[in-house]
Amino acid sequence: MATRSITRPSEPDVASSPWQFNVGLGMAAMGVMALMVFFIISAVVSGWVSDQDPAQLGRILAYDSWLFPIATAAVAFIKIGIALILWGVVRQLWVRVDSLKDSLPALKASRGEAVA
Repeated sequence: MATRSITRPSEPDVASSPWQFNVGLGMAAMGVMALMVFFIISAVVSGWVSDQDPAQLGRILAYDSWLFPIATAAVAFIKIGIALILWGVVRQLWVRVDSLKDSLPALKASRGEAVA
């Protein structure tokens, strides 16, 4: 069993609500915000630790290793958001190609050419 949004749309009004664009932009924005949070926390922690004792590079790396999953999740959200947007574009193209397939024989017939 396939989900309607994964397969090629059969009705033209399916593509009239492109939720993929909105959800994709939201997920990509959430990923960018998470990356900004990671960068700010990492910069603040690095400055705080280096002000106390510059020889404690290990503490900075330990904090960054705890924050690394945030960065990984942020990149994943950005990529999923881009994939959803592209998925919406492909679905819109499917609908447009199908509408051209339906209307092209009628246009050829109106010009007086034989319809195959």
